Amino acid sequence: MNYDWIRTRADFDEVKAAVIDPMKGTEWSYQDMNARADNLANYLHDQGIERGDVVGIFAPNDVAILDLLFASFKLGAVYLPINWRLKPQEIESVIVDSQVKMIFYAAKHLSSLQGIADDLVHMDIDSQEYDAIVDPKQHSPFRAADLESDDLAVLMYTSGTTGLPKGVMFTYDSFVNNPINLILTYRIDADYRTIIATPMFHVLGFNDLTLPLLMAGGTVILQRYFNGEALNNLMEAYQPNYLILIPTMYYAMLVADNFNPHHFENLDFLIQGGSAPLPGVQNKFNAMGHSIINGYGLTEAPLVMVNTPENGVKKPGSIGKPVMFIDIRIFDEHYEDVEVGEIGELAVRGKNVTPGYWNKPEETAKSFKDGYFLTGDLAKIDEDGDVFIVDRRKELIITGGENVLPSEVETVLSEHPLIAQCVVLGYESPKFGESVSAAIVLTENDSDYEQKLDAHMRERLAGYKIPRMYLKVTHMPLNSTSKPDKLELKQAMNKKAYDEHQQDDELV
Repeated sequence: MNYDWIRTRADFDEVKAAVIDPMKGTEWSYQDMNARADNLANYLHDQGIERGDVVGIFAPNDVAILDLLFASFKLGAVYLPINWRLKPQEIESVIVDSQVKMIFYAAKHLSSLQGIADDLVHMDIDSQEYDAIVDPKQHSPFRAADLESDDLAVLMYTSGTTGLPKGVMFTYDSFVNNPINLILTYRIDADYRTIIATPMFHVLGFNDLTLPLLMAGGTVILQRYFNGEALNNLMEAYQPNYLILIPTMYYAMLVADNFNPHHFENLDFLIQGGSAPLPGVQNKFNAMGHSIINGYGLTEAPLVMVNTPENGVKKPGSIGKPVMFIDIRIFDEHYEDVEVGEIGELAVRGKNVTPGYWNKPEETAKSFKDGYFLTGDLAKIDEDGDVFIVDRRKELIITGGENVLPSEVETVLSEHPLIAQCVVLGYESPKFGESVSAAIVLTENDSDYEQKLDAHMRERLAGYKIPRMYLKVTHMPLNSTSKPDKLELKQAMNKKAYDEHQQDDELV
């Protein structure tokens, strides 16, 4: 089967902007994008890349990412975006595990590859040499390979929040079905315009935003590196009508000096995903007359549920209902369906869901039940069929035999006016096994913040759910996918608890 859909898009579309890069001052039509991919496919073939070989890219948001994806689809190679925010050990594990044959890169990030993949580093995507290869004015057509639907198309690695990153496999069928599901559900068409500010090595920015817009014939504007102030300027210049960001990115836009609510007037859909919503951000947009709605997905199962703007006003905490061609179940500990309102593990099924983990058959086997992928997220469903994420199963805090959902504590804590951001997590406790703590960013300096927060929490939660320790930070550390870095926060919290315990011992 022919999965060369960028050629079809070029054949059927009028000449219009498909990809705009404001930083480079470039603009490419669908015809240009197809020609660039043809040229690169020819080049890769001449370099010895064959069907099934893995080719990687280590770069920020750039048209070269799309060049390599579309060239890989034409050639039958396996596309590998490498997260340049990972730590050296994690980058090395991705390169070794994936068996990548060559890596295209941005010069700014080359130092992260040196000593790890010197023999695989191939070409700078910002070089004149690369531009000459893909130049659409020198189009050399490439006959696309005849592929099977279950051939491996893409490897995308997890962010490594609970260990080394795992390679998530996507077949051609699974990788193509995700944008189709979103296009049909949200009626995305050629009039849609978006800004890609989330990193394109991640499913949220790539699978769930970039590809649906391009498959439907829309226009994407690239922001090479996210910056809240710069994104506000891009909003004014390009007036997108569709936007997906991580909640912390919306927050950065709101607090930037140049934030202007008028820049959002053209937006039909304002979606957030990737991490838990920030109530303060939602309240701010609601006050502006915009419903910022929740989407849900993960590397293994790109966007599978999204709320609607209308329902988002009534149920701002819900992730809504499944998009087209997605089934969900919520399992109890015996893999039976829970009742309405009860909490269980969310499981999803659909053609866009990964078939498993690269080179990890045992991990794959235990991640599925009756054909459903087990997300590890605790959820509940209401009488209308709307789904609410409660927490990550692995992040449940068990203190003195009692279960504490961090999200419940975060919801109450974030209602206090002193809290700009908060992350609740467990720390090691000799007495209780684990105790509840919270990393917080304050809206203002207040020497009595602990007493005020404690009083606020005691009025609203059971005693065992109240944080026993606060870690005040000036900004929330983020991991490689711009989510709060809970591993780093947990280490800092355990260190603070240890230091305070040592001080107490010295006083005795």
